Amino acid sequence: MDKTKFKQYFLIITYGIVLYVALTNLEVVSAILEKLHRITRPLIFGFVIAYLLNIPYKGFRKRIFYPMEKKGATGKKVAAGLSILSTYLLVIVTGGVLVRFIIPQLVGSITQLIENIPNYIVTVEGWANYLDETFGLQEMIDWYDSDLLQNLNATLNQAVTRWIPIIGNYLLGLTSGLYNWIIGLIISVYFLYGKDVLLEQMVRLSEAVCPRRFFGKFMEIARRTNHVFNRFITGNVIDSSIIALICFISMNLMNMPYVLLVTVIIGLTNLIPIVGPFIGAVPAIFIIMIVDPIKALMFFFFIIALQQLDGNVIKPKVLGNTVGLPGLWVLVSIILGAGLYGIVGMLMGVPTFALLYSLFGEWIDHRLERGEDSICEK
Repeated sequence: MDKTKFKQYFLIITYGIVLYVALTNLEVVSAILEKLHRITRPLIFGFVIAYLLNIPYKGFRKRIFYPMEKKGATGKKVAAGLSILSTYLLVIVTGGVLVRFIIPQLVGSITQLIENIPNYIVTVEGWANYLDETFGLQEMIDWYDSDLLQNLNATLNQAVTRWIPIIGNYLLGLTSGLYNWIIGLIISVYFLYGKDVLLEQMVRLSEAVCPRRFFGKFMEIARRTNHVFNRFITGNVIDSSIIALICFISMNLMNMPYVLLVTVIIGLTNLIPIVGPFIGAVPAIFIIMIVDPIKALMFFFFIIALQQLDGNVIKPKVLGNTVGLPGLWVLVSIILGAGLYGIVGMLMGVPTFALLYSLFGEWIDHRLERGEDSICEK
């Protein structure tokens, strides 16, 4: 037996043993992976933050501090340091503006909304009375049946009892998440500063591990992955900012209530492709409706027009053909992403699926062009 076949058989046997041990000890493997994920979470957060901040970092380094790059290794280090400093100053200033101006207004709007709930209940009761007098709903459904009220009261008590510990766990999770994000923010500084060295090390490692005939393709996929995610994130943020600005100006012109609160909801949910605008429109319309139903109807038609403008004019100009996914696969990617990683999964699932869809399509075209036998025939 030659060495090549021996290696192949050895790898197959080793893989089979490892797979068998993993399948027969799923609980242990799951516990180990969960612990590993928990330990590495700050590193993952740091990488995500560094990847997002790499966009303004590159802007500062290539457009503002580029002359320093020509002054040798020292100049490159100074340019990198100043670019990182400028990037995090931008983050601090943006956070300061949010804390100083935006968040207090949001808190004020939410507080006002909560304080006015009794008045809104009276308004809803007035609608119910009007519908009852107009359409005779009292005769069809006895809203004041004592059994119904008792059942409703019992259901509410059970819900409160069940949700209190869930809310407590959620708050603990927020505390843990905040800690991870703070540590991740610190780690992201090191990721950004050592980005060039890390990339060089990753390329060398890939070249050492990958077979020569696959290395070029691997690097091409890595570059394309970076390009797709970069374009998608940047374009999505710009698109959502434009939509939020149009929404803010239009709502002020139409004298809508809770302008800032609704604008933030619409802007944030617009980051999620296809379903995001509908997710944001439902609570936004409800918030306006409890104040003024007519304006809620106006806002409903406004959102439809705004989404038509976004889908046919703004998004094609900003994003271009970055995604390139049929609508069905976009929905599938959002559902799978939400199930695996929540909101982050909904946002990142689309570019991930778009990349896989493109690569899989190229693989199919390549096999058909070469006239290879199908996998089933093999």
